[in-house]
Amino acid sequence: MAKIKDWPKSDRPREKFLKKGPEALSKADLLAIILGNGIKGENVQELASHIIKKYGNKFLDVTINELKTINGIGQAKALQIVSAISLFKRFYEEDAQREIIVRDYKDVLSLTYDLRDKKKEYLVCLYLNAKNILIKKEIISIGILDKSLIHPREVFNPAIQLNSAGIIIAHNHPTGNPQPSIEDEEVMERIIQAGELVGIPILDFIIIGDKDYYSFHKKIRNCGKSKSYDGYVAEGVQLTLFDLLESKKTNALTNVSSVEKNSINFKNAVEGIHFTNTLTKPNTLSGYFRAQNRRYLGNKYKLLGFIEDIVSEKCCAIESFCDIFAGTGVVGERFNKPEIKIISNDFLFSNYVCLEAFLNTSIIFNDIAEKIDYLNSLKADEDNYFSINFGNTYFSLINAKKIGAVREEIDKIASSEDEKNILLCSLIYATDKIANTVGHYDAFRKNMDMLQPLKLLIPYINFSNNGNNEIYKNDANILIRKISCDVLYIDPPYNSRQYSDAYHLLENLAEWKKPKVEGIAKKMDRSYIKSLYCLKNAEYSFEDLILNADCKHILVSYNNTGGSKDGRSNARINDDRIIQILENKGKVEIFEKKFKAFSAGKSADDGNIERIFYCKVK
Repeated sequence: MAKIKDWPKSDRPREKFLKKGPEALSKADLLAIILGNGIKGENVQELASHIIKKYGNKFLDVTINELKTINGIGQAKALQIVSAISLFKRFYEEDAQREIIVRDYKDVLSLTYDLRDKKKEYLVCLYLNAKNILIKKEIISIGILDKSLIHPREVFNPAIQLNSAGIIIAHNHPTGNPQPSIEDEEVMERIIQAGELVGIPILDFIIIGDKDYYSFHKKIRNCGKSKSYDGYVAEGVQLTLFDLLESKKTNALTNVSSVEKNSINFKNAVEGIHFTNTLTKPNTLSGYFRAQNRRYLGNKYKLLGFIEDIVSEKCCAIESFCDIFAGTGVVGERFNKPEIKIISNDFLFSNYVCLEAFLNTSIIFNDIAEKIDYLNSLKADEDNYFSINFGNTYFSLINAKKIGAVREEIDKIASSEDEKNILLCSLIYATDKIANTVGHYDAFRKNMDMLQPLKLLIPYINFSNNGNNEIYKNDANILIRKISCDVLYIDPPYNSRQYSDAYHLLENLAEWKKPKVEGIAKKMDRSYIKSLYCLKNAEYSFEDLILNADCKHILVSYNNTGGSKDGRSNARINDDRIIQILENKGKVEIFEKKFKAFSAGKSADDGNIERIFYCKVK
């Protein structure tokens, strides 16, 4: 085998790096530089190629022991490789946590600088949220740009998955001339039309040359409008028409007239059949709400990607997922698919009815919209149980009267338990929206500053995914003895603050037993819904839960609660005990993410870290 020193200097990895930069080197070249030298019978380039080929896409997860199985790789070389990988990951993870804001074309050019030197045409999408923060950069196509090849589906499907509020498209011209071609114009018009239908705007279409660029931004913004913009404004809604109509195609959503009118035309647009200029632009689904649209202590909505990544990496081909302390149910909803059975449980009735609505309703109620409209139109001039107890404290007197009247009426007009759950869920979310609180019901604000009127919306339910799910209102430690699942997700209370104290009012409203309430906070008797996980012996309840779990994988969310000055906020179970209990079940790994949790108090949460303890069950 030829030695590296016998190669022409221009071909040697180190010399090539110094002359042309890292982009000119292959993965094997870069690894060869790290290794330094080869072994007997195999030069460093061949050794590096051997390692890259052996591990492929799993290279970044290779361990020292795995590398040592390769002939010629001892502990020192293995340590070099794994250390380099770990250093890269550390910087990458820290960088990924920084928010990248895309304000104008300069930010786009910075994010797509790599397109300048491409020898083929690339179409890249930048997906932004409503604050113009970059969610994801994705390559949509490589090759000649052609309207017959670039399908709106490829552009908008990721946008739907990411809940994007705006899209910026970047496209390079290998010729170096950024002036748009006829094909560029046609593709742009086609995708912009699709964006208008979907409700996710195209903010810009930028063509990149070797030294210059061309932006369609002004043309896009001035189309049908008189005012222009200097920067990007992500005006899209994250509850998009695309979601609604995709569900509708499988008979999976309530009939809504404004949507019905546009569904056929939109289907044609998405399938690439034709576009017309006579479409009526649909409403933006402002009449709908989703499970995450509620203030709730410990809500995991912002951590769903973190949780999903762990499940994707560690739990292959799952068929069932149990969220045993579900709360608002957002974690179970993220994994809710026709092929995955969701088992969702919460001890509070106010949570249970919403879990039933979002995750277990599989029948379409065509008159839900009409019943919501009817409840919104109710006149409520007389005092009732709710207004007498909660008027002019948690709510304005007018709103409190309306809430009580609506709650009474739901019992009268609901045609089934499923329909009642939907209506109750709508009322709970609408009530929380106008509550004169900081997000919980331990207390109300001194100043009545939440004076907007009560308005019920329609829950956004993916009916087609709900045929196989199971919803429970049970003590987790009792339920665990009755169920089995592939993945068990555990997110118990972390400290001594009882959820029944924080949400007593919504529990009262949902149950509607009209109990006596006491104290300034107007709390009912809650002794029957106290959690053992908030008590000093919480670790024993946790140990019992894990011991009786029939599952393949366990994920435990447990916040370190930072360094709270309030003893009630300190974690009930320490890390060592959690690990000890889980290790009796299998191998344990810990994943961490810095996270600013929703807090209803004034205590500082500096150093707050969300952890997932993962256990592969033996």
